[in-house]
Amino acid sequence: MTEQLNKLGLTIEERVVFYTNTVGQSFAAEMREYDPTYGFLKLHDPMLNTQIDFYWDAVDSKWKGTGVQSGYTVEVSVESMTPLAKQTDENVPDTATTVSRFPN
Repeated sequence: MTEQLNKLGLTIEERVVFYTNTVGQSFAAEMREYDPTYGFLKLHDPMLNTQIDFYWDAVDSKWKGTGVQSGYTVEVSVESMTPLAKQTDENVPDTATTVSRFPN
């Protein structure tokens, strides 16, 4: 059987994650959306047929639920699934250089 990849480029095994509710119960869900720029993760729980949104809390370094699921947390096992860190390019000049497209 060939590996099936979704738009995230993840296999079926990589898409399955486990989240914990406020009571401490663990449930399986499928990762549907991931935005590393804004630190947003969307899961689908097939047993409850519901969508759960998570945001990246940089202070605690955890994915935390939003809204009604505000006490939920999720552990993502994919190494590159933490949000991107902002970087400043050091090779950029302080002032912009204007270049004319037309010769003098």
